[in-house]
Amino acid sequence: MPTATAEPMLNWPREFNQIPKEVFQRDDIYRRELERIFYGPEWHIVSHRAETPNPGDYKASFIGEAPILIVHGEDGKIRVFQNACTHRGVQLKTCPRGTASNLNCPYHRWSFSLEGKMMGAPQIQDFPEGFRKEDYGLRELRYQDLHGVIFAPYSDETEDLETYLEGVTPYIER
Repeated sequence: MPTATAEPMLNWPREFNQIPKEVFQRDDIYRRELERIFYGPEWHIVSHRAETPNPGDYKASFIGEAPILIVHGEDGKIRVFQNACTHRGVQLKTCPRGTASNLNCPYHRWSFSLEGKMMGAPQIQDFPEGFRKEDYGLRELRYQDLHGVIFAPYSDETEDLETYLEGVTPYIER
């Protein structure tokens, strides 16, 4: 029995290839898609290796509404981070692409290496005893480079990429 707060049922057309217009307009459906698809156990294409070819190159993007940052580290490795300072959650980079020697928070100027390690902050010597920079590195998302295509899930509960893409990897390789 429907509750008073439930959204109305969709009236699906008889043809399988038609989608009701309200699917694209209802907030409840959008929120469920965010949770199930974007923040759920799904891999997403977030970049191509060619978009960050050199150390220091970065690309800001999103998985759903969650900001992410794809960064080519000084060690040659590409990483995917949550694009949020570990202090107050402010986005570190808001422009779509660029090159940087480190990642600085525009709010309180916390600084992070291209590998995601906290490097410092103003007046860090006045922080409470026991504060450890190694506890405040950027949140790194799982990711995998498959033939130059960078995949990342937002969820930690996602199966490995090879299983997820079963049978599709030869097409990506071509």
